[in-house]
Amino acid sequence: MQIFIIWCLMLLFNSVMGQDPVANLPQGRVVGIQVFTEKSPKPIEAFYGIPYASPPIGRLRFSPPERHTGWRRTLFAHRMPPRCRDSIDESENYKEDCLYLNIWTPRRVDGKLLPVLIILYSDSWTQNGKTLPCQELAAEGIVVVTVAYRLHVLAFFTLKSVKARGNLGLLDQYMALLWIRENIVAFDGDPNAITLLGHSAGADSVLYHIVSPRTAGMFQRVIMMSPNNIWKAIEKDDQNYYSTEKKFQTMIKSLNCLRDSENEILQCLRSQSLSNIFRSISNNWTNIFEPIADNFLPDKEQYSPLPLSSALVSSKLPNIQLDVLLGTTDLDAIHYDYNYDEAIKRGPDSLYEHASVAVIPDILRLLSIDRPETLPLLTQAIRWEFLGPKIRTSRDEHIMKLIEEIARMETSAKWGAGCALLAAKLARRVSQLYVYRYSLPSDIDLNGRSLNFTGATHGADILSLLGNSLILQVARRPASQNEKRLSILFRKYITNFVKFGSPDNQNEWSRYMVGDAYIHEICKKEDSSCNRYKTSKEIAFWLQYLPRLFSTLTSGEQAEKVVNANDGQRLHGGVIAMCGVSLTLLLLLCFCVIILHRLRTRRPIDIDEHEAKI
Repeated sequence: MQIFIIWCLMLLFNSVMGQDPVANLPQGRVVGIQVFTEKSPKPIEAFYGIPYASPPIGRLRFSPPERHTGWRRTLFAHRMPPRCRDSIDESENYKEDCLYLNIWTPRRVDGKLLPVLIILYSDSWTQNGKTLPCQELAAEGIVVVTVAYRLHVLAFFTLKSVKARGNLGLLDQYMALLWIRENIVAFDGDPNAITLLGHSAGADSVLYHIVSPRTAGMFQRVIMMSPNNIWKAIEKDDQNYYSTEKKFQTMIKSLNCLRDSENEILQCLRSQSLSNIFRSISNNWTNIFEPIADNFLPDKEQYSPLPLSSALVSSKLPNIQLDVLLGTTDLDAIHYDYNYDEAIKRGPDSLYEHASVAVIPDILRLLSIDRPETLPLLTQAIRWEFLGPKIRTSRDEHIMKLIEEIARMETSAKWGAGCALLAAKLARRVSQLYVYRYSLPSDIDLNGRSLNFTGATHGADILSLLGNSLILQVARRPASQNEKRLSILFRKYITNFVKFGSPDNQNEWSRYMVGDAYIHEICKKEDSSCNRYKTSKEIAFWLQYLPRLFSTLTSGEQAEKVVNANDGQRLHGGVIAMCGVSLTLLLLLCFCVIILHRLRTRRPIDIDEHEAKI
C-alpha cells in the first residue's frame, strides 16, 4: 500500500513537472509557473524569486554582494519573494534576505532569442515600491526581469573605506546585470539585446549605471521614467561627505559600536537587530542614503568615481553608445503617498502660503536664483504664471484644483525644466535620444485611490505600461476600457523602443537633438492642452524668462530701483508709481476713444447736409 501511494505521488509530481516551465541554470534547476493574459492565448512563463546573489545577512551585511553558490535540488520559483527591508517595521514580506529577481518570458516555438527588458523600481532610495506584475508586458514579445536591491541604511552605510564602501544598492543591481547576461539565454532572452528601464529611484540608478566605467557593453538601451532626483544629474554635487560620515558615526555611537578598528565596528553592527539599527537613525537623515562618489577606493574597485553631474560632462567619459528614452509626467510632484485629505483640510490660504514659503523657494534654489532681495518679485511672477489670484472657497473640488495647480507648477520646474537640462547633456553623449511628457490622466494612483486630476500623477506611466495586471493588484478591479486604451498606446512606445531603438516606427516621434529639442506629448490629441508648445513655453519660463528677470533685478542700479532689502517701502512705492502711470495712460486712452466716437457719429450727418444743399 505504501509503495502504491509513493508511486502515485511520483506520478503526480512528474505530471506537474511536465506542465510547469523549467529552466536549467549552472546554479541548478528552476521550475516556474504559467500565467495567462487577456491579450495572448499562449501562457507566459513566470519564474519568481530566483536568487542572483548570496543573502546579504550575517557577515555580508554592509558588504558588497557575492555570487550565489546555487542550490542542490530543484528551485520551485512559484511565489513572489520578500521585499527588501526599508523601515523599523518587521514583516514576513520585508526581509534583509531579499536579493532576488523575477522573470517573465513568452518562449517562442522556434527558440529564437527575444529582447530583454530589466526593470529597476523603488519609490526612493529609502522606500520600496509596488511589486510589479509584468506578464502583459512580456506578452508583447519580450523577456521581462524585475530586480530587488537593498535600500536605506543597508544600501548606503559607508565609512568611506574599502570595508565599508557604500553604494551597495548600485552594486546589487550590477550583480543582477551580471547574472542576467550569464543566464538569460535559458529563458530565451538575448544577452546582446538588453534594455535597462528605471522608474523613480530606479531611473536615478540607471543614470549611475550609464556613467559607470564597469558597465560598458552590458546593456544597449536605457529608459528613464520620472527620475526621483533628476537635479542630481544637473546641479553641482554639493553633498557634504563630512556631514554624511558624522551622521553615520552618530549611528554607531548610539548602537554602542564605537571600536578601535573598522572590523570591530562592522562586527558589532552585524550583531545588531535591524530594528535597533533603524531606530538609531533620525528621520531627517534621508538625504545621506544615496549613491556617493567612491574615488576613495582603488581604481579597480570604483563603481562611481565621479559625482553624477560631473560624470555626465567629464572628458574622461567617452561617448555613450546607447539609445536613450527619457520622460516625465505632467504631475510628477503628486506622489502616490500624497495625503489628499490633509491637504484639503489645510484650505486654500494655507496651500498658497505653503507654495510661497516652501515650494517656490526650493525651485529658485534649484535654478540658482534664490537671492533674498529678489525672492518677493520672483515669487509673485511664478504665482501669477501658474496659480493666478487666490481662491476664496472651502469647496473640496476647488481646493483639489488648487492642489493640482501647485503640483503642476512644481512638476514643470523640477521635472519639466530638469528633464530639458538633463536631455541637453545626454544629447551630446548618447547615440540616440527620445524625450516625452506623459499627461494622460489615470483614474487611480499606485495605492488604488481614485483620482480627479486632469493630468498624470507620479506613477501613471508605470500603471499604463503594466496595464490590467497592476490595476488588478492595486485597485482590486479590472482595467476600464479607457485604461486599456492608454496601456495599448504607451506600451507600444516602450516595446518598440526595446525591440527597434525607436519608440515610434512610423517616425512621428522625432529624436531629441542639440538645436532641435523635440519633446513628444503623450496625451489626448483632442485635448486643447495637448500642445508641445505649451511644454516648450513652460521650460522657457523657468530656464530663460526667470533667469533674465533675476539678472535684471540684480544688475546694479536697476536692482536698487526695484528692490532694496533695507527699504521694503521702495518696492511698494514703485508699484504705486507704476499704477499711477498706468491709470494716466488709461484715462488718455478713454479720452481718445470718446473723441473718435464723436467724429465717427458726426461724419454721416455732415455728408447728408452737404447733399441736401446741392
